[in-house]
Amino acid sequence: MGRFVWTLLAGFAIGTPAVPVGLSLSLPGPVALLAVLLGSAGCVVFAVFAMEHARLRWQSWRAPRKSSAVRAASAAGTPIGGAAADDTVADDTVAVEPPAGDRLSGTAGRRARRVFDRYGVVGFGIVGPALFGTWGSSLLGAALGIPRRRLIRWLLAGVTLWCTVMLIASDAAFDAFGIG
Repeated sequence: MGRFVWTLLAGFAIGTPAVPVGLSLSLPGPVALLAVLLGSAGCVVFAVFAMEHARLRWQSWRAPRKSSAVRAASAAGTPIGGAAADDTVADDTVAVEPPAGDRLSGTAGRRARRVFDRYGVVGFGIVGPALFGTWGSSLLGAALGIPRRRLIRWLLAGVTLWCTVMLIASDAAFDAFGIG
């Protein structure tokens, strides 16, 4: 029972890579997979709800300040993005860049946005745990504003897929090296 709990906690803490922890604790493969999946499910649900709560609090805190900034910018005659009206590209389209303080302007945020734009919620849920880890994909998905139920459902499908792949690879490696 203690080995199952340690594997479950490892699944919560590190997600998919916890499968070898369960195998190294001499748990059978299906039991280790179950423990890691339960821990990862707890991680996904906790991270999505926590990030959604934080995002909503941030938006409610930011709304009054943002509306006052919009009023001040319109009074000064400056567009909201801060660019002047003559900042145009050669084909007469206005150059639009994300604001400097954009919450997804970092490398991982841009990659998450690219995956989400290209493959949608399903692709993000399946590929996200492999690219960003369980915690990272949960937090990034909630920050992108993906609906909570769809995000959790597809992240759990992705975590299940990658945990199964990790179980097969770890079991093969343990057999090849005579461990366990």
